[in-house]
Amino acid sequence: MPKADGSSAQKAARWRETGAEAIMAEQCEARGVWGICAAAAPGAARIGASVLERGGNAYDAAVAAALAETVLLPPKCGLGGDLIAIVWPAGAEAPECLIAVGGAPAGLAEAARAGQLDDTGPFSVGVPAAPHGYAALAGCGRLGLEALAGPAIALARRGIAWARICAVLSDESRELVLRLNPQGTSYYPGGRGLEPGQTIVLPGMARLMERFAEYGPALYESDVGKHVVERVQEAGGVLTAADFAFARAEWISPARAASDGYAVFATPAPTHGASLLEAVSRLGAADGQVDGYDAALEAIARRRDTLSDPSGTSMVSAVDAEGTMVVIVHSNSYPRFGSGLVVEPYQLILANRAGRGFSAIPGHPNFPAAGKRPATTLHAWGVLCDDGSRMLGATPGGTNQMPWNVATLGRILNGQREAGRLVVAPRWEWRPSDDGVLLEEGFDEATRQAFRDRAPSFGEVDRWAMRSAMQIVTCSLDGAATIAADPRTVGAALAL
Repeated sequence: MPKADGSSAQKAARWRETGAEAIMAEQCEARGVWGICAAAAPGAARIGASVLERGGNAYDAAVAAALAETVLLPPKCGLGGDLIAIVWPAGAEAPECLIAVGGAPAGLAEAARAGQLDDTGPFSVGVPAAPHGYAALAGCGRLGLEALAGPAIALARRGIAWARICAVLSDESRELVLRLNPQGTSYYPGGRGLEPGQTIVLPGMARLMERFAEYGPALYESDVGKHVVERVQEAGGVLTAADFAFARAEWISPARAASDGYAVFATPAPTHGASLLEAVSRLGAADGQVDGYDAALEAIARRRDTLSDPSGTSMVSAVDAEGTMVVIVHSNSYPRFGSGLVVEPYQLILANRAGRGFSAIPGHPNFPAAGKRPATTLHAWGVLCDDGSRMLGATPGGTNQMPWNVATLGRILNGQREAGRLVVAPRWEWRPSDDGVLLEEGFDEATRQAFRDRAPSFGEVDRWAMRSAMQIVTCSLDGAATIAADPRTVGAALAL
């Protein structure tokens, strides 16, 4: 060990001794007072940060980054899907929530009674509400929708390098997409999936984004809606032009709970936010990991039939110089290419929130009705700490969104407030098949043994091997802000 003399060698030794977790936490975190943006796609984070630099606020940055993600990560999110958001305006005592989840087509109930409701395919397609959500958030910004869509249009027109995660998702969805699109699709040229780093130009998506910049929430009143309806109906589905009236974006107060001097908030129904708060209320005095497993299982048991598989979802977040914080979770639902139907003139992937979110059992509370929103695993949370600092966060992850959020909130309520440390902390994952558990490396032996004792089955994976894509935003009373982006799915956070 070098002598403690303040030399560069001594400082480097101290840095190495902090361990991989501390180094990774620093790597995935951005700090600043003039604004920060994070995204699951690093290029989208860069676009969001550039919007802040041009004078945009957190709403502007988050929307620009989210629209860029619809180009960079089309299997996961897009204008054919849905979104939820949690925002905390500067000076506000509590966050606000935005729910933009489309309702059921009028004909879906009859199709469900006939046994046609399905996880994928034409009877899984609901009414896309993402355009309403993006437009509602942009309406709180300074720059206008046309300016915020511009970078995404440019990306689509000049082409992108296909992300590794998109290649993985494409491989997993190949059979579905090719079966439902026998005429072919640009996402599988020659019937083969794109390789990581392969260039794909998306002129149809550029035209789609231009229509969105022009029409905003009325996107599907344009020729885009006509093409969507034709595509669904030629595949046998029930979506009509009149059903687009069932899309809306609704600002709503969060669900709320209190715990030991902390106020905890979550997005309300139809999201799983209420179940998250229910689980958090059962956490013990430790860091909430094993207790969190028990609590999450209890909450899951009440909503098991509304859970989905991992995960056609992404997220972005931003904080501006005034201290306004925004988190957006946007999704094509599962399995990665949503319904599997592609509207090729616009390279638009249609989500399957309706097929996956509704129950096919007549009389079930979650049975479809015209305009009714399905339950969704999407949710996001906020915390007002006992020192007045504020936190927002969320993660994609399908069935494991709530378990991962429960585990993170358990750590927060037991004193850990460093966003980077929270994001890189080891995760446990729920196994829906038998309520077993899978652990990343990094838990101490006592915790590992406690999980072994509680869970019906137990397994372990390498560190940072799960598909979590969590982002956490913090803002202290003095205006210092931090965002951390999960390294597991190559997220990035950039500060001005």
